[in-house]
Amino acid sequence: MTRRRAEANRSNCIECDQPLRPVGTKTVKHLLRYSLARTLEPGLFFHCGNPDCDVVYLRTADGDVAGPWAEVFRRKDLKERAHPYASGSERLVCFCFGYTVGEIEDDARVGANVVPPAIAAEVRAGNCACEVMNPKGADAQLMSAGSLRPVFQTRM
Repeated sequence: MTRRRAEANRSNCIECDQPLRPVGTKTVKHLLRYSLARTLEPGLFFHCGNPDCDVVYLRTADGDVAGPWAEVFRRKDLKERAHPYASGSERLVCFCFGYTVGEIEDDARVGANVVPPAIAAEVRAGNCACEVMNPKGADAQLMSAGSLRPVFQTRM
């Protein structure tokens, strides 16, 4: 069975019934607590992006797309800084370089304008690693500091 067909069979989260998105093994390994990452079995991985759901990743058994989920990883299974569901000022906006909403708000409030150029410089230098640092994987790459503009505008 092809990967695309396997993904079609695994379309919704088992807890919140929201759509799942495929995510790479590399992303999951980098964001799970070390003890879980070291023993991670092969399979296809899916991410639940619902901020109100406790499920973060699900794994199929290697080659088994019809059976039950082989593993379910919850918020408690993630490394501390990988938690995508923090709220308020503690929520990470940039997973690669660790900038939070609070830091961006502070930067905007004092008019320093340090954070967007810092992120943009790191991205231009090729230091961005969204494909492994962002829980959503490669599709979530921060293209430029311009994507922070809505945070500045809504928080000031």
